[in-house]
Amino acid sequence: MARQGKLNPAAIGLTMPVDAPFFVEKPPYWRGVHSYTFNYETDPDTAAALVPAPLTLPEPVKASLIFNSFDWSTGGPYRELMQGVHVEFEGEPCVYFTQLAVTEAVPLVTGREVYGFPKKLGRIEFIRQDDILAMYYERPKGIRICSAVFRQIRPVAPPAEDISMKAMNLRVITCPEPGRDHSLCELILAEIDMSNAEIWAGEGNCSYTGVSELDPWHKLPVVKHLDASVLNCDSTLKGARILKRW
Repeated sequence: MARQGKLNPAAIGLTMPVDAPFFVEKPPYWRGVHSYTFNYETDPDTAAALVPAPLTLPEPVKASLIFNSFDWSTGGPYRELMQGVHVEFEGEPCVYFTQLAVTEAVPLVTGREVYGFPKKLGRIEFIRQDDILAMYYERPKGIRICSAVFRQIRPVAPPAEDISMKAMNLRVITCPEPGRDHSLCELILAEIDMSNAEIWAGEGNCSYTGVSELDPWHKLPVVKHLDASVLNCDSTLKGARILKRW
């Protein structure tokens, strides 16, 4: 006699394997965040080619390269690199992320599978000499994708309230059937709140090597450097919503 399977959606974990999920349901928290941001103007045509159609790009087009170091998080301590374009969705300012890299597997899976952050694993390092902090990203080890240097200068007046960043991502699920590329494409807006913020203005710049067509961060080139700063804070993912589904 054949026996009927008993597993149903109510008993399925958040990820595969469904009876031993890679991560459990809990709000993403980060403590001891050190976030180095390099803002610059980029080429509007190449940026538009990377941004989904529902989004608009105010000109001059602004991009950001952000090196993050997390002392603690619900996914463990790790380092991260984010590349994004400043866009608008129905008049609402946000940052659309084109590339991300992390150093650990748990934040990669949680950020990519749930919220669509386009993450890969790579090597992210911080090196200090005197008052200058250098940082770089390699993938694989020895192939430099981008780097930045930063000198901390002066504190910025603390914000009157907590800072919020609206992050826009395109989550893609591959289709296993022949002749169809995607099972699902979703444009997701995630809102990240930052508290206990301490901001320092500085000087420095970021640059891309262009040595790898497999990790083409250089497709969002630096046309004009704008500013550099570091944000020390704690942060929490406030929530997320799906804006468009294909």
